[in-house]
Amino acid sequence: MGSRKAVGFGAIVLILLSLVGKVGAFIASIPDVMVAALLCFMWAILCALGLSNLRYGATGSSRNSIVVGLALFLSLSVPSYFQQYGLLPNTNSSVPTYFQPYNVASHGPVDTGFGGVNYVLNTVLSLNMVIAFLVAVILDNTVPGGRQERGLYVWSEAEEATREPSFLKDYELPFKIGRAFWWVKCMGL
Repeated sequence: MGSRKAVGFGAIVLILLSLVGKVGAFIASIPDVMVAALLCFMWAILCALGLSNLRYGATGSSRNSIVVGLALFLSLSVPSYFQQYGLLPNTNSSVPTYFQPYNVASHGPVDTGFGGVNYVLNTVLSLNMVIAFLVAVILDNTVPGGRQERGLYVWSEAEEATREPSFLKDYELPFKIGRAFWWVKCMGL
């Protein structure tokens, strides 16, 4: 989202709709297969948007290739190491993958002697997105590279960034639908 007001407006609408029983009944009647399909589509869009931010950096740079490659590799391997502790041996439990971090939390590889700290560290370190974020932030800020190579030149001048066509295209509605919503600018959203 480009505006916090739009997110706030959406949150208010969702809270108001949750008070209407018919809306809740409609949402509860959506088949699980449809919800799963929407979830897959949402994750695909989220990944595509995250990877689209790479266009602001020098993608041909070996520095950036190593940062992205290590972040993706470690975000897949470290959580799987933690999640292997979630299953007890000789059991055939079929816990969905999205519940694995909570299954690992109580008996994972981290053992500090404090139950709460163990629970938090085992849960957080078994989440793929957390590992990818931590590795990418640490590597991006410690491996030497210029502002242009890191993609910071785009964000350094706010006025220049708002005039850049690729930046503006990210916040447009598809298929020129934005013309129908000209009134939104008048509301300050």
